[in-house]
Amino acid sequence: MLAGLLAIATALTLFAWTSKQPVDAEATLIPATSPPPARGLKRLFHRPYPQPSPLTVPPPVLPQPLPPQQAWPELPLVQTQPNFDDLNTDHWAWPLLADLAQRDLVSGFPDGTFRPGAAMTRAEFAAQLAQFNLSPDRSPIPEQTSYPDVGPDHWAYSSVQESVKMGFLSGHPGVGFLPNQSVTRIEVIVALANGLALTSSRAATEALVPYADRDQVPIWAIRQLVAATEAGLVVNYPKITVLAPDRVASRAEVAAMLHRSLVYTGSLQAIPSPYIVEKAKLPSWHSY
Repeated sequence: MLAGLLAIATALTLFAWTSKQPVDAEATLIPATSPPPARGLKRLFHRPYPQPSPLTVPPPVLPQPLPPQQAWPELPLVQTQPNFDDLNTDHWAWPLLADLAQRDLVSGFPDGTFRPGAAMTRAEFAAQLAQFNLSPDRSPIPEQTSYPDVGPDHWAYSSVQESVKMGFLSGHPGVGFLPNQSVTRIEVIVALANGLALTSSRAATEALVPYADRDQVPIWAIRQLVAATEAGLVVNYPKITVLAPDRVASRAEVAAMLHRSLVYTGSLQAIPSPYIVEKAKLPSWHSY
């Protein structure tokens, strides 16, 4: 019996000694699913199993930026040369016309010219308005769309119908639409203001200050001119202070103001031009 007690005491002493041994600091981590190492008496009689390979954690993969040639390029405001034989970078309306041309919003003649200085007829203006689709969400305005001088066989028939329904243009009572008549600058401004439903609360005496020839503006066009000026639609060339309301509008002038209309509706980005009439900034001492 004494021998049995001594064996038990020896085993307990050996167990206590082995459990207090420090852990090897260089021990290899093994997966959590591996059986725990034997300790105490079991360690003496434990048959070691082959140790599993240590876990290998790959380094994190950091995203690398694309090379510049593979990134999505930003669409330039103006691309290079539009295919018009009579337009180049020296023309005053080049930035605006080039931006419209590269978006297929303006077109030239079969001979490859744009004829920027030529007058624009009412039929051509209606065709441009229909192509630009400036106010697609507006309800059609109940207006006469049948004119004796613009029949279904006329090349601009559908464009005239669309421009009248959307409120940009109208015919002359008892006369017709007059498709071959040239449009004046003030008629272009009034048409854009009406079709876009522009309004302004500014007084004409303040809003028309930028125009040195403001006394030449017809009374029937003052309200629309004030609103168009406020919206930044008016383009004056060659002098920004001269409106020339009764002068026949050139194709370049019409296209430039159509571009400004698309900027106003948010369809295009603004392109700087020294001929865009900005809001008048009057000194505080100015009296009316």
